[in-house]
Amino acid sequence: MTEFLDSCYDVIKIQERSIAHTIKSVDLKNISDITAKQRIVLIGAGDSYAVSEYGKWVFRSIGLNAISLSPPEIMHFPLDSETVVIGVTASGRSLSTLDALQKAKDEGAKTIVLTDNSDGKASEETSNLWVTKSDVDSYNVSPASPTTTAMAYLLAIASELESKLQTDLQNDLKQLTKIGKDMVKWAEHEGTIIAKLVTPGPPLYMISDGPNHVAAQIGMMKFNEFAVVKGFAALREDFCHHQNLSINDGDQALLISGKDESDDERYMKVLTEVLNMQAHHIHVPEEFGFKTALAQTIPNTIALQMGAHFTVRRYNPNMEWFRMPHAKAFRIY
Repeated sequence: MTEFLDSCYDVIKIQERSIAHTIKSVDLKNISDITAKQRIVLIGAGDSYAVSEYGKWVFRSIGLNAISLSPPEIMHFPLDSETVVIGVTASGRSLSTLDALQKAKDEGAKTIVLTDNSDGKASEETSNLWVTKSDVDSYNVSPASPTTTAMAYLLAIASELESKLQTDLQNDLKQLTKIGKDMVKWAEHEGTIIAKLVTPGPPLYMISDGPNHVAAQIGMMKFNEFAVVKGFAALREDFCHHQNLSINDGDQALLISGKDESDDERYMKVLTEVLNMQAHHIHVPEEFGFKTALAQTIPNTIALQMGAHFTVRRYNPNMEWFRMPHAKAFRIY
């Protein structure tokens, strides 16, 4: 493997401790900033957009009015003093997120920045900084730990707010702090299975719904940025309706769910026996002890990160860097 791929692997592997590190470091002093407002708007780009989607699920699950937007979309959304905008940017340097935060401030909204870099430019755009502990020292490789630690941070915030899910969320956070090594070991095993399934050429559909669709979105990004196979995130039900022309014999699919449900077996039979796809079902082991789909999304995300990584190691082990990354082409930092 190249030094670049070694670095990408390191920021996946480090999640066995960084998620617990982040949960234990969450600052709850300014939690009232989200409970005192009528609307929560989460914004982010790339992996941070997926984190924003995750935050939407987290806050809606406990009864708060939350939506997620791509930063430019905030131009089409009314903002006022009853709105709190949470800008997610691991590196603290995403230009579109910085612009959106400035617009939010200009219109009187409260702002929060969820970042892994307290010295990033985004920290200047808010008085309320939520800082993750991803334990990485560069944001110029494939993001992994900064993504899941941001998800864990949002889960920790929600667990402090009174709701019907509070006991379950607190249980899940406790589990996340205890099973890091087992979780990453399981994800690595799943990743090797995925890499054996995936071949260049046919598209790879990552099918899920609810919070776990965030894992599918992140998996799509990981596969696409390595440029070995085209990844598509598909909603479980929407896949049943609208994929008629895009599926060929031998196409590839990953069904992603929080736990093994009775309907999953039927769904897998349709994928493999009716549509003639190569498919694998990812679901979190019961022994992890998670009560909510919100927590189950995190190990599923790591499994897909591992799957993309082992796939590029299989087909392009000499990869020195991304093929011209869009981040560079569009100058987004």
